[in-house]
Order: sequence, then structure tokens, then C-alpha cells
Amino acid sequence: MKHSIEITTKVGCSNVCEYCPQSTLIRRYRERIGKDEDTMMSLDTFKKCISTMPTDIGLNFTGYVEPFLNPEATDMIIHSFNKGHELLLNTTLMGMKIEDWNRIRDNGVFFRHGVHIHLPSASYFEMIGAKVPVKYYKGKDGKQYTELSDEYYETLNHVLQNPLPWWTKFHCHGDLHPLLNDIKNHVELDVRNINSRAMNILLEKTEKVPDEINIRGKCPRVYQNVLLPDGSLGLCCQDYGLDDIMGNLVENTWDEFVNSERVQDVRKNGADLCDYCEEGIDYVGDRENQWRRPQQIK
Repeated sequence: MKHSIEITTKVGCSNVCEYCPQSTLIRRYRERIGKDEDTMMSLDTFKKCISTMPTDIGLNFTGYVEPFLNPEATDMIIHSFNKGHELLLNTTLMGMKIEDWNRIRDNGVFFRHGVHIHLPSASYFEMIGAKVPVKYYKGKDGKQYTELSDEYYETLNHVLQNPLPWWTKFHCHGDLHPLLNDIKNHVELDVRNINSRAMNILLEKTEKVPDEINIRGKCPRVYQNVLLPDGSLGLCCQDYGLDDIMGNLVENTWDEFVNSERVQDVRKNGADLCDYCEEGIDYVGDRENQWRRPQQIK
């Protein structure tokens, strides 16, 4: 099966989406590297990590955190493209400047597996596009919504008017922020539900998933590990608790990593985290009280 790697350019995301277990990620990463170590991936570390990686390995700039919150993300993307990797980008546009988008375009970069733009939600708290400090306004429905910043509007409009080659898709979680409703007249919008991230967002972790829906040993995501700023590799996009670290590309070459006993065993038999993975189970509607704290439910 073809391998791809998700790139987490830093640990700690200022989008603070309420359905994303960032506090768990930050705590567990700090426990691993020490409280005084930098949580930002350097360009040099990134280059070293992919230096021995075959170019048929796809690189997905998504990971556990908005990629452009690292100011060197654009350089990483251009370097990856020039090296010959197929790319994917998933971004909220936060941290990205118009100059970054133009540099990517002017360098001829294209994302063969698409650009996926995550738009602000009306259903859940996020800082995507929000003014800082946060300001709210009352919508026609009587609910409170975050005001969006002029800088965000400018960046989003620039992206819409200057698309990259291949294709771009847009999505949000729950309902779209009402200030962006007009965008639905211009682009197709995908609505994504809430995943428990292997129970990492639940207020109380439950028992292992039943055998009939357990995908351990059968899930292709074990071929899509997540590169962290220190070069270590998380199991997959669900491993926000960093329960299953698979190796380290600062310390090992790609061949040493993929041929390690640990990687070979997980590809065949899965990992302990897989027993808690609820892929395909959505936590919306009546199930929101299993992860949203009472003050978050409106």
C-alpha cells in the first residue's frame, strides 16, 4: 500500500477548535520533549526528515495543527514540491499571508491531492477567521457569533480569486458561519461531522470499540503516519495523545523506519490505539454531550 506522511509543522494551535483535543496533544508532546524545548519544526529539521524519503511518498500538509502557523511552512511546501513529492494541503488560512499563497503559485507548486480549505463554523467555537481580541455580534437567529477580521476576508477573497492548479475544496464542521453564507453561491461546500479522535475528545473515555466495528489490523491509516516537529512519527491522524510513536526521522533513515520491527508489526496487527478508534461514528446531535462541556452547548 502506498505510504503518505502528514506534516505537523508545530504543536499548539491558536484556532482552539472546541472539537480538537489540542490540550491533550500539547501536554503529551511536552512530556516527551521537555517543557523548555521548541514546539516549532525548523526548516532544517523538516529537510532532514524527508531527505532519505522516496519521492513516491506523499506529503500532506495538515497534521494535528494548522500548517501555516509555522512561518516556514511555505518554504517546506516549496522544498517538498521541488524534491518531487505529491502534495496535499488542508488549511484554515490562519497564519497564511497573501504573499505565501503567491509564492506557492509563482513557484509552480500544485497539490496533486488537492487544497482543502476549512471555513469557520456557526455550530462550534473556533478562532478561524476571528478578530483578536474576540468580538461577538447577535445574528438574525438571536445567537452570538464571532466577528471575522478584515485580514481573513482579504486572504479568503485572494484565494478564491487566485486558485492554484488542480482543485480546491471547501468544508466546515456543522453549519457555516453566517457571515460567509454567500460563498455557497460560488463553491461547493462539504459539511463534516465530529470524530472522537480515538476517544481523545470525550469527557470520559469508554471501553474499547466492539469487535464488530473494530478496524484494528485493517485500517490504511497506519500507512499515513504524522511527522512531529522533533522528527518523531505519530501513528495516524487520530493519535492526538501520542500513544503510539512509530519512530523518528531525525534519528533514522526512511528505510530504517519502515523496516523496523515496530512499523512492520503495526502494519500487520494494528496498535493499541486502534481498539479505541471510532472511525465512521459521529458525535453530533444528542451525542454532543459526550464531548462538549455544558457551557459549550448552546
